[in-house]
Amino acid sequence: MRGTVISAPAIGLLIVLGGCTSSASPSLTASPTVAATNPAASGTATPAATAQPTASQPAAATATPYPRLPIPAGTARCHTSQLEVAFNGYNAATGHVLDTFELRNRSGTACWVYGYVGFQVLDAAGRPRPQTLVWTTDTFFIKFDPPTRILLAAGTAALHTGRGEGHAFFDVEADDWTCPADQANATASLRIWPPDEYVAIVIPAKNGSDSFIACGQLALHPLQIQPGPSTS
Repeated sequence: MRGTVISAPAIGLLIVLGGCTSSASPSLTASPTVAATNPAASGTATPAATAQPTASQPAAATATPYPRLPIPAGTARCHTSQLEVAFNGYNAATGHVLDTFELRNRSGTACWVYGYVGFQVLDAAGRPRPQTLVWTTDTFFIKFDPPTRILLAAGTAALHTGRGEGHAFFDVEADDWTCPADQANATASLRIWPPDEYVAIVIPAKNGSDSFIACGQLALHPLQIQPGPSTS
């Protein structure tokens, strides 16, 4: 599913964790635990927490072992025009929700991504909703891998097919017990900036019967090679 590409003054920040030892990681260093507590001021307002989902299934601890694809020398960073993103649904348990997203290269040229996306919840009129976002690798469910460069190959399987090799994944965590029903249903779409990009992709906040519920504080996790921590 392809989202609508729009211009935005905000940027999906390219965050580099200090102490990352992967040889593929960029040389810049920054703290991924920065919290954006006034999203309206930054332009990339950040999400709020969640409401009661219709299911209560905890996130799986063992993810599908998609391999890490090597990044050929000279491969460029991905730009918004090359990418599409989808909301894949959520897992929920004991008052917490982990919403999963999938990022795919729809162009004919391989590229790489690294770090954290920019993220903003929108109402039915496309206006930013109040939110607070924290970047972290920790969750109530599991601990994600620190950021590393991920190759998004060309010609990979479509989104929503369950075949995610060559894609990237990220999760947004929230609690589902602090959100009134009217607020739970107020998010209509999601604005997502790929790392280090000024142009965003807008997608629906719904995937079949699953809806992204935002109300309060959200925790955004770094891009991964699969929906969960790496097994390699």
